[in-house]
Parts: sequence; structure tokens; C-alpha cells
Amino acid sequence: MKKNIIPVLLIVIGLCLVCTGVGLKIYSKNKEANLIEKFNEEIQLEKQNNKLHEERKGDSNNKNTNKNRSIDYGNEIALIDIPSIDLQSVIVEGMKKEQLRYYLCHFEDTAMPGENGNFSIAGHSSFIYNEILNNLYKVNVGDVIKLRTKKGEFNYFITKKFIVEPNEIEVLEQNENKKTMTIVTCSNRGKKRLIVTAEMN
Repeated sequence: MKKNIIPVLLIVIGLCLVCTGVGLKIYSKNKEANLIEKFNEEIQLEKQNNKLHEERKGDSNNKNTNKNRSIDYGNEIALIDIPSIDLQSVIVEGMKKEQLRYYLCHFEDTAMPGENGNFSIAGHSSFIYNEILNNLYKVNVGDVIKLRTKKGEFNYFITKKFIVEPNEIEVLEQNENKKTMTIVTCSNRGKKRLIVTAEMN
């Protein structure tokens, strides 16, 4: 009897693990979809009320001032669309674990969309949490990255795609003479980092 019970238990445990994984993916997708819809509505409301922020003017205003801005962790700051890999998602402020588990997240001390500097984000490409950036490795130089914010829409064009060690944080360095973007995700089962850089024309 015991010999017969063990295989059954193993099958049950396996099914439970599979169901848990599927459930987490569905929950993550729904959470992301709800936030995208919510942020889209906020953008439309902002336009209707004529409260779009004015573009910064002059050299001093164009410089990155992120170190002086308040951080509203978890707030949606942009919708991202990479047509070449059929990716649409929302980007939220801050790199806290709970946010990174479900969304693409913005490194706090980097530029904002459309600003001079390096707008830098990160996200999972994991079967455990979410798969937002699973296909990022498929992008090519020249592909467009579209960002939609309450300030307007910005198009970045991919310039490079490469692999680095996890401790190579130089990819987040700021160059205030350009409007660039960096996307970071895991590669090689978390042992490396895949980096995609882009620039506004």
C-alpha cells in the first residue's frame, strides 16, 4: 500500500506546484492589466482638464533634477510599448521588491521620460514572478520603444543590446547631454544582466 501511495502523493504535489505557478502568472497579468487601464484613464483625464505639464525650457530646465524631486513609490509614471516584441506594460516609480514583482520599475535617481539623462528601468523575466521582459532579448538595434506619460509621448530607438555582470552598474550612469533609456533584466538564470539601451532622436 505504501508503495502505491508515494507515486500518488508525488503526482498531487506536482499538480499543486503547477497550479500555484499558473495562479501566480494569472494574478500578475491581471494586476498589470488593471494598472495599465487605470493609468490610461488618468492620462485621458489629464488631457481633458488641460493640465498637461509644459515642456521644460532653457538649458537649466532641461538638466536632470531627479535628485530633488519627491519619490512616490509605486505611482505609475509611464506606459511602455515595444511593438517589435509585442510588449505593453506599465512603469512604476521605485525599485521596491513588491513593485518589481509585478511591474517594470524606475530607478529613482535616473532621468524621467523625455528628460535629458538616462531614464533607467528594470523588470523580471522570470517564470516565478512575471514574464514582462522574457522576450527582450529578441529586440534589434533600431527598434522603437514608445513611452506614454501625462506629459506627452516619447519615442526612443534601440542603440545597443549586451550582457553584463550584476555588479556593473555603470550602465545607469547619467549623461545630461543626451536623452537616453536603459532597460535591465536578468539573463542566464539570474547570473547575468541583459541590458538594452535606447536614445531619443
